[in-house]
Amino acid sequence: MSKRVEYYLCGKFISEGNWSHMRRSMPVHEIILMLEGEMYIAEDEEKYVVRAHDLLFLKAGRTHYGYRVSDAPVSFYWIHYGAAPDVFSSFPTHSSIQVPSMANQLFKQLLHVCSFSPEEADAAALLLLKELERNLQTDYRPHSAVVDHICKWVDIHLHTNMTVNQIAEQFNFNKDYISKMVKREKGVGLKAYILTERMRRAKRLLLNTNASVKEIAAQCGFNDYKLFLRTFKQHEGNTPTEYRNHLYSTQLNRL
Repeated sequence: MSKRVEYYLCGKFISEGNWSHMRRSMPVHEIILMLEGEMYIAEDEEKYVVRAHDLLFLKAGRTHYGYRVSDAPVSFYWIHYGAAPDVFSSFPTHSSIQVPSMANQLFKQLLHVCSFSPEEADAAALLLLKELERNLQTDYRPHSAVVDHICKWVDIHLHTNMTVNQIAEQFNFNKDYISKMVKREKGVGLKAYILTERMRRAKRLLLNTNASVKEIAAQCGFNDYKLFLRTFKQHEGNTPTEYRNHLYSTQLNRL
């Protein structure tokens, strides 16, 4: 085939129970990402029990079938696709996925775009398969560890005029992807995270050092002093000087 990956069909299967997979052999590959329950399925004569967050790769030309009925509710995503012989050929038949949230998101994206055009469906399928391939690598790091590394880098370079684009290039990610990844772990996107950390550093320096406001602005990555003043007031509700003076005007009660 001329394409690296060619999308055919995808879907989300839901059963309330008393179900087993049909017997069939297809000319295309199938990948199943289990969401809920247990599925009892065999490929040729090899039997598998597939549970939540498990990945099942059923190769083209082989016979697969349910060898036992699933009594409890079952749900999973599935995709049928074709691929060149040397593309994604290293998938194990049965494995557990390390970061199911990203795979879930990419399956949802595929379900969304598959009706748009063949080119968009192929691209979404390729993106999904690349993520699954990364997930199955032994040196794959879950997103939480990656995000921690990104946040440490941001903290070290907080005094510079960094941008989301520059950070994305530093870590070889798309700028939208890296921002979404940070938001999943930190609750805010990368741009908002940088601003929050700049303000946190500014407040710490205002309260614990005698540095001037202009010096603090520079240490927090603001080349434009007036922009720092406006940003701080918008973020904290008062100016840096008012924030600093408030501490010293507050009565301290000691026992």
